[in-house]
Amino acid sequence: MALHLSQWHFISVNGTVLHSMALQFTQWHFTAVNGTVLHSMELHLGQWHFTSVNGSSLHSMALYFSQWHFISLNGTLLQSMALYFTQWHFTSVNGISFHSMALYFSQWHFTSLNGTSFQSMALHFSKWHFISLNGALLQSMAFHFTQWRFTSVNGTVLHSMALHFCQWHFTSVNGTSVHAMALHFCQWHFTSVNGTSVHATALHFTQWHFTSVNGTSLQSMALHFSQWHFISLNGILLHSMELYFSQWHFTSVNGTSIQSMALIVIECTSIHSMALFSANGTSFQSMALKVIEWHLNLLSGTLLQRMALHFH
Repeated sequence: MALHLSQWHFISVNGTVLHSMALQFTQWHFTAVNGTVLHSMELHLGQWHFTSVNGSSLHSMALYFSQWHFISLNGTLLQSMALYFTQWHFTSVNGISFHSMALYFSQWHFTSLNGTSFQSMALHFSKWHFISLNGALLQSMAFHFTQWRFTSVNGTVLHSMALHFCQWHFTSVNGTSVHAMALHFCQWHFTSVNGTSVHATALHFTQWHFTSVNGTSLQSMALHFSQWHFISLNGILLHSMELYFSQWHFTSVNGTSIQSMALIVIECTSIHSMALFSANGTSFQSMALKVIEWHLNLLSGTLLQRMALHFH
């Protein structure tokens, strides 16, 4: 996969599920001609509008970007996805065999190509570059942003990742167990209601506040980007995560149930406040984090009823 986003152009040559995709953004226009699962896609983004009439598994997709708005109506497995960015809004309702999603925002580009037959992904954004190398499910992901770099090494249970960068938004909804995701960013707000492994996630970023209620395999995920922060609290399979932002660095070293987490935030200039409440599953016991002068207190109990993060 080679992605070139200077005139916003990329070509993707894939495996059995998604055979070929050529996306050309000059005035934000692309056409994708695909294989057996996704038969045809014609996307025209003049004022950022496209319509996709597809095959048997992916029935119809209509995406309309006026201020970057689109609506996607699809099949049965992934029931609903609603993403709202104040100047960038879209809703996606997806189908059974939908393993890939390509989303382009004029100042905010991203694409997500998923599924079992897609082993590697290389995405190059002119000032925002990342490389994702995938295995049978999604084994590892390395993201490099010029001023903002992080690396995430994941297991088999973590099929979805939603990342919001205040100037650079993207979300990725993967595998089979994530049924629905609704992301709403007005002051960076989103809500995610998911399937059997991830039951519900409600993230609200006005002053960067969110609440996360999770299931058993993926216990909690907390993403906070005020000046590009995030915290990821995961289950048994995700043992360690090292995230480095050039002015903003933190390291999280985790065990089987993630007993400890160390976060250091350096030179964050305009952090207002953030409150996080997380009610989780079985292996995560208790965590309360309060960062005022970038100070962390970790309190452990019996079930991990709540988590509070406060950034001043």
